[in-house]
Amino acid sequence: MKMNKSLILAVDAGGTFLKAALASEEGVLLPDSFLKVAVNSDGTAEEISASYRNLAAQAKDAATQLGASVTAVSVCIPGPFRYAEGVCAMTHKYAAIFGLPMRPWFQEILGEIPIKFLHDSTAFLLGAVSGEDRMHYSRIAGTIIGTGLGFASMFDGKIFQNPQGGPGISIFARPFRGSIAEDYASKRALEQNYRRLRPDAPLPSVADIAGMARKGDAVSRQVFEEFGTALGEILKDICIENRFELLLLGGAISKSAELFLPAMKKAMYGEWIPQIRPAEDPDNAPLLGTVRAILQTY
Repeated sequence: MKMNKSLILAVDAGGTFLKAALASEEGVLLPDSFLKVAVNSDGTAEEISASYRNLAAQAKDAATQLGASVTAVSVCIPGPFRYAEGVCAMTHKYAAIFGLPMRPWFQEILGEIPIKFLHDSTAFLLGAVSGEDRMHYSRIAGTIIGTGLGFASMFDGKIFQNPQGGPGISIFARPFRGSIAEDYASKRALEQNYRRLRPDAPLPSVADIAGMARKGDAVSRQVFEEFGTALGEILKDICIENRFELLLLGGAISKSAELFLPAMKKAMYGEWIPQIRPAEDPDNAPLLGTVRAILQTY
């Protein structure tokens, strides 16, 4: 259907792909507007900026085909990042663009339009929390379980952030079992546990391990149970200290929540435990959250 109005470009900036979609001014992601552009976060500044410009150009073309134009951009991206300035401060990836402003990459294609940057965990929580959740819970948290371990929190409808715009509560580097939390609750943790239990077998994907667990494979089930126990132990004190009433699970691994949630809840059992559930749409929650952030409709 042809439209004659302004659209928002929502971008989920990962280290391998830039995922994006166009959204209406009412905050609705348009079903046929999803885009995916490869980006090499270990590449040169020219290679990285070219991927972002390519995405902006594709979005401009897609909007034109809808009889509309892109009038704002909202980007969620991991930290460290100077979110107000739109400047990358990462050194573990995107190292080649450290200290470089990223707004011009979009504005060269789309014009001098507003461009907002926010932390990817913040975007997830803004996208995953429903209006009903906000009516019933004043203390809400979200943990993002995938390649890494992210966390975001909301008190009385307001995202809790640090002065740089990152999460006010960060958990990935918290000391845990002689290492850090992310080493026990992430994609690599699942893979390492599987390799430990089946050292001579080929290493399957996390999705395949989940599939085997659902079919009753004892080793695969143990891998997810150990994962759930670790995640519960990591989050227990944080939830007690902050009296979180609702905890939403996001990231790719949350799609297998039924395999680790019982062990996670058992590890968290005590004086306080929040309601825990997977986000309804973990894949698109960050994009929806970026739109809500720029529209301030949360």
